Amino acid sequence: MLILSAVAILVSNSLLQAPPRAATATVRVPVANVWAAPNAGHLPLDPQVWPTAAVSYRQRLALVGHMPTQVLYGEQVRVLAHTGGWTKIAVPDQPSPLDARGYPGWVRSWQLGPAFAAPDVVTARSARLSSGLTVGFAAQVPSGAVPAAATRRLPRTRADLVRTAKQFVGLHYLWGGLSAWGYDCSGLTWAVYRAHGITIPRDADAQFAAGTPVALAKMLPGDLLFYEHPVVGHVAMYIGGGRMIESPNSASAVRIVPVRTSDFRGVRRFF
Repeated sequence: MLILSAVAILVSNSLLQAPPRAATATVRVPVANVWAAPNAGHLPLDPQVWPTAAVSYRQRLALVGHMPTQVLYGEQVRVLAHTGGWTKIAVPDQPSPLDARGYPGWVRSWQLGPAFAAPDVVTARSARLSSGLTVGFAAQVPSGAVPAAATRRLPRTRADLVRTAKQFVGLHYLWGGLSAWGYDCSGLTWAVYRAHGITIPRDADAQFAAGTPVALAKMLPGDLLFYEHPVVGHVAMYIGGGRMIESPNSASAVRIVPVRTSDFRGVRRFF
């Protein structure tokens, strides 16, 4: 997905209440939608509807430019400001050139709670906390909060990166999506790397800028391929055999396709 203009994520300073110095909070819902501005949109997180085919293309397209990302249960965020029932945050786990403190945006204040230790990353498709709350892939949880198998440490190998990505084939694309409710292109690559203990930038153009350039003929499974001019706007993961996995657009789902060279920008490596 493209980097949003900084103008789109700012609200007049006269509306903001400064938080305590260096305030932090933790996401306490399975998925919190991050909006470009307060009241920029609404996305009901109903797993019986989202991310199923019951959601129309028009509904998905309406998120474009308004919901740049999501944050997952247990992620710690920096609290930057408040207005009404909204809190402006920066997400350190999602590096971005938009803000050195992490990806910026607005969430509903009730979706945040006091900071707590959540060192374990969920590597299963989903896991249930003792409270009954179901959290998804790449969420962070306290030690022992879910069955050990749900937070099994994944090997940091190229074959395992590919194996992790393939489990999401068929999941509908969601602009700004970073969860099992749907991924956008860079959300898929970010989440797969995160589950293997590797932090990469949130957006495709930032991933392109941060990775190590690799020649197309020398790419390995797990390397990322980037597309679109003049600004990089799409990313896919090479899986070997001349194929790649991608979450392409609001009309599609995560899929495996032959590597394309049209509108190609380059390959980047992160380990």
